[in-house]
Amino acid sequence: MQEVVIIGAARTPFGLYKGSIADLRSQDLAASSMKEAVIRAGIDSSQLDASIFSESIQTSLPANVGRHGWLLTGLDENPAGYTLNALCAGALETMISGFSKIVAGEYQSILAGGVETNSQAPYYIEHPRYNFGPHNFCFHDQKVEIETNAQPAEIYGSQSTADIADIIAKNYGLSRVLLDEYALGSKSRAVNAVKNGSMNQAITALTKKVKKKEVVVDKDQGPSATSIEELMAIPAINQDGTASKGNIAPLADGSAAVILASADKAKEWGISPIASMAGFAVTAGNPILIEKTSVKSIEKALKFANLTLKDVDFIDIHEPSAAYALAVADQLGLDAAGKINADGGSLAYGHAGAATGGAMVVNMIYRLQQMGANTGLINVGALGGQSFTIIIKR
Repeated sequence: MQEVVIIGAARTPFGLYKGSIADLRSQDLAASSMKEAVIRAGIDSSQLDASIFSESIQTSLPANVGRHGWLLTGLDENPAGYTLNALCAGALETMISGFSKIVAGEYQSILAGGVETNSQAPYYIEHPRYNFGPHNFCFHDQKVEIETNAQPAEIYGSQSTADIADIIAKNYGLSRVLLDEYALGSKSRAVNAVKNGSMNQAITALTKKVKKKEVVVDKDQGPSATSIEELMAIPAINQDGTASKGNIAPLADGSAAVILASADKAKEWGISPIASMAGFAVTAGNPILIEKTSVKSIEKALKFANLTLKDVDFIDIHEPSAAYALAVADQLGLDAAGKINADGGSLAYGHAGAATGGAMVVNMIYRLQQMGANTGLINVGALGGQSFTIIIKR
């Protein structure tokens, strides 16, 4: 089988909802990470076959951000571009799709990644074109409804992240104290990572105008110091629940991109890969039991790569909630505060929809380099009951 390597990777800083990069459109964020990934790969952009990108919510009106964002980079116009949607795991799906196309011999080099601007998620009105009147003059919030209606409500109910977190906590006997202690650990590791500059290599800075002045954003906004007392003081979202705004991931904005290529093409170009894709898996199941589906995904990816958890140096999982992270760790037999999310996770940086998994891959690539480690596993459990895993090697 043709080996698929990564020759360039970059992400933007993550800004919290209505925060540091809220005024930037999704296509602009996408273009920033796309262009930087190409620059870091050191290739002529015309050598790319396609740009495959993902966005959960069409926020800034580009119907196809994979093409629209690419054209905004100012690079060669000829590579094709299209957009996939697997909600939270969108960026991982683009990488898996790119991997498959390269292995099949369809393409030799592909840009893949994801973007999300929750801050610019639109409101909408139902049926305004043919049945408009006082009975439906109600604005719907797309960023809320994409979460609660990720699965058919008539079958599984309308479930928010907090609802699912409460179900998981109840199923696994997770107390509010355990959840907040885990959240505190994730946030603390993230604060240290930002302070120590662990993310600097992964990030490409953004420049924006604020009152006619140029402002540079080059750090993640999310991570902030807190205490267990402060977390415990935050009220539960649901009555008699354990999920709070302190132990579920806040919404965020951001973008991430990688350049995939066949090993033969990278050799032809004289480029030394920075990583390779060793395996992947996509699994699906009951949307309310997403932690079980994620464990299946991780195990399937390990089998694909002929590895065990002991062979993996770092494991990064998306943290929609502390309950989810603890349940996955429990089923894998791992210490959630040890091997998982060494630099903190989504509870600290925020969840930027389709960009989240892409940023995790970029972070992992540079962490493996910095630490002299060999293997990293990235998993994203997505709304709607699907889970995507990618294993990379330095």
